Amino acid sequence: MKQGIGISHAKVIFMGEHSVVYHQLAIALPFKALTCQVTILPSSHNTMKSDLYTGELKDAPRLLYPIIHLFNTLQAHFNLSPLELTIQSSIPFSAGLGSSAALASAMTKAFYDYTQTSLDDHTLFNWVQQAETIAHGNPSGIDALTTSFDYAWVYTKGTPPQPLTISLPATLIIAQSPQAGSTKEAVELVAEYVHSNGIHLIETLGSLTKQAQTCIQHQDIKTLGSLMNQAHDILKALNISTPTLDHYVDIARYHHALGAKLTGGGLGGCMIALAEDQHVLSIVDALKQETPYVWSINLQ
Repeated sequence: MKQGIGISHAKVIFMGEHSVVYHQLAIALPFKALTCQVTILPSSHNTMKSDLYTGELKDAPRLLYPIIHLFNTLQAHFNLSPLELTIQSSIPFSAGLGSSAALASAMTKAFYDYTQTSLDDHTLFNWVQQAETIAHGNPSGIDALTTSFDYAWVYTKGTPPQPLTISLPATLIIAQSPQAGSTKEAVELVAEYVHSNGIHLIETLGSLTKQAQTCIQHQDIKTLGSLMNQAHDILKALNISTPTLDHYVDIARYHHALGAKLTGGGLGGCMIALAEDQHVLSIVDALKQETPYVWSINLQ
């Protein structure tokens, strides 16, 4: 039977979340341990099978509207008959790890695979951004890039992204809090802050990210950790952290993390911590006392 398959992965924003919306630098890396696969098959009706919803697309919950809009648009673009859509994803939803962009990327790849149409990077990015704009209002583009391709990226909105080689004698630890994040709400909160208080904190985040890029290039992990700590303090001041994320940051630092901060949109979701190898196990064990959802990425 004819089918189309698309696969993508999660992402982690290392530095620059929110400030990237205001044309400041951001650094993000792929998180390949968590993946999303979309399969499409011919069907009598447009239907979906997923952990979030199973049934006809026309009856799907509003939460899925951005991805259903993309499905309908791609189906019309290729003039296709009804399809069955199956989503298998290990990327937690609303955790700041790029679940919506990863799903949009995998779906786009599945449609192009189904129709045996070549898909260039620019076209893939534009399709994902279309879904992300509906989901988040004003997406920077960093999620679309990092969930679709296998590189770390240095990115400034409105300019061509640049791949970044990250090779550090350290491990990045990710811990998911029980609160679901909301990128759209967080972006709106930051916009309100900027409107009332000016753009100083955003510019400082951008400056910290530029310094972080230099640290990565020189493998200066101790300074890099300090920059992460400073970034978290600013994100707290922007009112997008939570007591739980702050608690996870404190736990990581207490167990000798070089630096720790929230990642992604905030208001829930995940924290990341940079650690030297000899401290990884103690940080992971301590965080697992708080949440079962703890992962790590070796950066060497």
